[in-house]
Amino acid sequence: MLATFTEELDKIAPRFDIRGDQVKVLRTPSEFYETLKISVLGEALRAKPELKLSVLTDALRGTRETPSTCSASLLAPLIEEFGPERVEIRMYHTPNLTGLRKKYVPNRINEGWGLQHMKLYGMDDEIIMSGANLSNDYFTNRQDRYHVFSSSEITSYFYKLHSGVSSLSFLVVPSPSTPAGYTLV
Repeated sequence: MLATFTEELDKIAPRFDIRGDQVKVLRTPSEFYETLKISVLGEALRAKPELKLSVLTDALRGTRETPSTCSASLLAPLIEEFGPERVEIRMYHTPNLTGLRKKYVPNRINEGWGLQHMKLYGMDDEIIMSGANLSNDYFTNRQDRYHVFSSSEITSYFYKLHSGVSSLSFLVVPSPSTPAGYTLV
C-alpha cells in the first residue's frame, strides 16, 4: 500500500536527480548566518550593478513590530538606494485574515490564520533551504537544518515558486515620511 502511495506521489510531485556532492549541510546557525546578512546584500548590490535582489517574506511576521524596526523597515532602504528595478521586496499576506478578525486579533495570535513560511535563499545555481529564520533566537538558542543545493534545476523550480507567490503579495515601498519608513501596496 505504501509503495502505491509513493508511486502516485512520484507522478505529481517535482523530482530532482542530483549527486551527493551537490548538497552541502550547514551544521550550525553561525555557518548559516555568515552566508546571509542584510548588510552583505547591500555590499553585493554595490559591487555588481547587474545584480537584482528579490525578497519574499510573510507580511504578518515581517511587519509585526511596526512602527519599530521590522523586516520591512530594514529592507526598504535597499529599495531606496538601488531602485525598484534592482530590488523587489514582497510580503505575502494570507487571505484568511481580513476585516474585524485582522483588526482585533493581537499580533502573534493572528499568525495562526496562516503564514508564508518558505525559507529559501537562492543565488545563481545554488539554493539554501532551511527551517531557520533570521531571528536572534535561531542563532543563539537553536540548531536547525540548513542544506545547500548546487543545482540549476532545483534553483529554477524554487525561483518559479517564489515568483508565483510574490505576484500574489504586497510590494514594500519606501516611505520615509511615515513612522515605519515603508508602506505595503
